Amino acid sequence: MRYVVERDYLKNNIEIIKKEMGGVPVIGTVKGNGYGLGTAQFARELFENGIGFLAAARPEEAAAVRNAGIDCPILLLSPVAEESDAELLIDRQIIACVGSRESAVLLDETAKKRGVTLEAHLKLDTGFGRYGFLPGEEEEIVRLCGELEHVKITGCFTHFSNAFGKDSSSVDRQMKIYHEMTEKLERAGMELGMQHVANSTAALRFPGTRLDAVRIGSAFLGRLSVKNTWGFQRVGHMECEITSVKRLPKDSNIGYADIYHTPRDMVAAVVPVGHIDGFGMTKANDMCRPVDKLRYLVHAIKDFFRDTQIYGYLNGKRVPLAGRIGLANVVFDVTGVDCRPGDIITLDINPLLVDSGVLREYV
Repeated sequence: MRYVVERDYLKNNIEIIKKEMGGVPVIGTVKGNGYGLGTAQFARELFENGIGFLAAARPEEAAAVRNAGIDCPILLLSPVAEESDAELLIDRQIIACVGSRESAVLLDETAKKRGVTLEAHLKLDTGFGRYGFLPGEEEEIVRLCGELEHVKITGCFTHFSNAFGKDSSSVDRQMKIYHEMTEKLERAGMELGMQHVANSTAALRFPGTRLDAVRIGSAFLGRLSVKNTWGFQRVGHMECEITSVKRLPKDSNIGYADIYHTPRDMVAAVVPVGHIDGFGMTKANDMCRPVDKLRYLVHAIKDFFRDTQIYGYLNGKRVPLAGRIGLANVVFDVTGVDCRPGDIITLDINPLLVDSGVLREYV
């Protein structure tokens, strides 16, 4: 079993981003195990194709990029709370994130012990509600940064909560807050350095958000939260070997709960892939407002009338899943398809959902 990453598709997407950004520097985001493509492998592909600034969400991700021998600026997008993580940033020359007094003091004290100056970007919370200083805390930011002896602010950023919305109202609101905050900081004498606010969707849809740089992640994979009108190609697919082919008579049960019975005599292929590998896994409906519950109900009704059958691709033919997805195995209906154990079946799986233990193979 392996998750195959098509280099040509990835290069195509990188070139589209470069063209669309019109010369604005691109920060390649490699969080979430490189969006499922493997942190170090994905980072190297970006770097070798002209993306000279990278970013990660966790210290261990940033360290993995540096440990792979990639010599470029690497930004950590989240603040750290442990001295060991601050030391890791210093050792691997990672640009830190300052999003609170606590994170700034920790970085400054750790850098002082090591006798170094640590580079950091300032994080502002303009409406995402996670990390960052809030509007109204500008005076506190100025005082705090004036106290730092071993942390140098070289950038400033925020993150959009709804760049994929039907209109720009959410983005406009956050941009207004961001500009108000940064103008106050600059009037107080702060030099903010590189300013970046746009993720993939915002950078593509709203040119005014590009500022000094943009942070691109999902667009490199061609997996956007909005309609793809730019020509991105979806990167990545799962390949698994068939381990068994057998004939089942009509009305044979397949899988748990006795809910699927063969509608006719069937040739069944068993494939060793399942939930433990990420196949069939989906994001939960985690919103609980009445309007969201209604929206989910509407989608469920629409799904009732559309083809939601899961398919694989085998020897040039599309084959349907038979029965439920198990923990480690599934069965496909391969009736009429010439196949045998050892043949490869291809599955379309979002790489973010694929277990990190599955081999990533770039071709």
